Amino acid sequence: MTKRNRIVRLLSLAGTILFVITPFALAQTEDQFLIRVESNLVLVHTEVYDKYRVHSASPARLHCRSINTRVFYKLLPSEPFIPLDCNSDITIHDLGAGDFRVFEDGIEQKIESVRFEREASISARDNLGFHGFHEEWSYTPRAKWSTVDLAGWSPSPANYFYRIAYVPPKTEAGECRHIKVTVDRPRAVVYASDQYCYTVHPATDPLVGTKFGKQLESDLDSDQRAKIPLSLQASFFYTETQKVRIEIVLAFPWDRLNHEWINGDLHAMIGVVGVLQKRQDRVRAARFSDLACCISGRQLVRTFSYDPDSSAYLDQSGRRADPGYIPSYYEAQIDAPAGTEYDLRVVLSDGKKFGRAEVPLIIDSYDGKQLAISSVVLSKRFRNAAVAAQEAAAANLAAGYVPLVSKGVQITPMADTRFKRGDHFIAYLEVYEPLLSQQPKTEVQAHMRIFDAKTGEMKVDFPPLDATPYQRPGSTMIPIGDELVVSQLPKGDYRLEVQATDSAGRSTPWRTAYFTLE
Repeated sequence: MTKRNRIVRLLSLAGTILFVITPFALAQTEDQFLIRVESNLVLVHTEVYDKYRVHSASPARLHCRSINTRVFYKLLPSEPFIPLDCNSDITIHDLGAGDFRVFEDGIEQKIESVRFEREASISARDNLGFHGFHEEWSYTPRAKWSTVDLAGWSPSPANYFYRIAYVPPKTEAGECRHIKVTVDRPRAVVYASDQYCYTVHPATDPLVGTKFGKQLESDLDSDQRAKIPLSLQASFFYTETQKVRIEIVLAFPWDRLNHEWINGDLHAMIGVVGVLQKRQDRVRAARFSDLACCISGRQLVRTFSYDPDSSAYLDQSGRRADPGYIPSYYEAQIDAPAGTEYDLRVVLSDGKKFGRAEVPLIIDSYDGKQLAISSVVLSKRFRNAAVAAQEAAAANLAAGYVPLVSKGVQITPMADTRFKRGDHFIAYLEVYEPLLSQQPKTEVQAHMRIFDAKTGEMKVDFPPLDATPYQRPGSTMIPIGDELVVSQLPKGDYRLEVQATDSAGRSTPWRTAYFTLE
């Protein structure tokens, strides 16, 4: 079982979450995703196993993982990977409301519903083929974590849990309750959180008010030196008049994050908090937080073993298991008003040390009537957009996250914009042309050029790019993802500039993105 079997995702039901429950005694567990309250329902993440099978690696489970692996490595890039559930032999299936009993402070509660749901995680492939295979997972609706590349690894199977819903007694913010879940089935062993407290916050900020969240806020404002290297990029895209969606990307080394294996069970506490502030008056405009990994209160069966010589757990091929379970990359999206200069401050912590980064973000006003352009995002990695959408939908992965898609290609933004010889060099931007709603034949072009970042000398002036092939029927937003040839440039630091123009004689400001060729 992976860490994603043991920490529940926060579900996005396209509505405002009025309450989210976090566990009591966070100092001990910090596992606040196991229970939550949505509207007037308590939602309890519950796993039910056969107690005689849960700690054994059965032949059926190993065979299932082998099938998943063979299928995964035979797939074409245009074919989605929908994994099998390889825990079916240890999981007790077909349970309904009549099989469960839920007690809150010793009083039995009426169960409203029980659903068997898949964990929000996928094994993703990109343009690097299976060398670019990595794991992605989400616990909040507008963000996702991912690992480093895992070439040659086995993909994760589909993992499922029961979501039990009941209407709680009358409660007040800050009030804490004890909970117990039982199952009326022989041989059943139940894993569910047993304590929680009511706190009010949105699904995109689950750490607010928690002990770990307060620690992260303190780290954000601390004078102490950050010890975790953290790369940060932020971009904006207009969503409507005077509103933008901000794309935030973090990169960090997984092996610098504190974690340990205890009796075969991975323990870590990795979280992030970000604050968007107006530069002029330091007023907070938005905030987000997330918890990546990996508290568990029990030992579950795994397909790797402990190596005393290296003091590490190894997979079946003799490689360290840690890279497939500890994140190294994070993507999140938040909304903010346009027409403002911001500073985005982000902190990532492993509970003992932290990394911290800050970037400015200047967002022009947009009245929805003029030609406009977004930020420029640089990338060297991309996926088949249809495949990515199918895989994400099957797992309910970050349901509120809006991918960057151009001409059927989903582009992965970079936090560290360093490129090596042979890397793809892709620039993604969005052009907003209101005239297309009245004059569909309006011509739009994107002009790109590259300068030496130190001397200011122009190095490349690309021919204007016709935006017509990138247009979407009925849309005034044109998503342009274009691969640029930069192989003729020597190693160094550069600045890419992009401007959009139209046949009505209008032009946008120049947008810039900095990068390094190594």
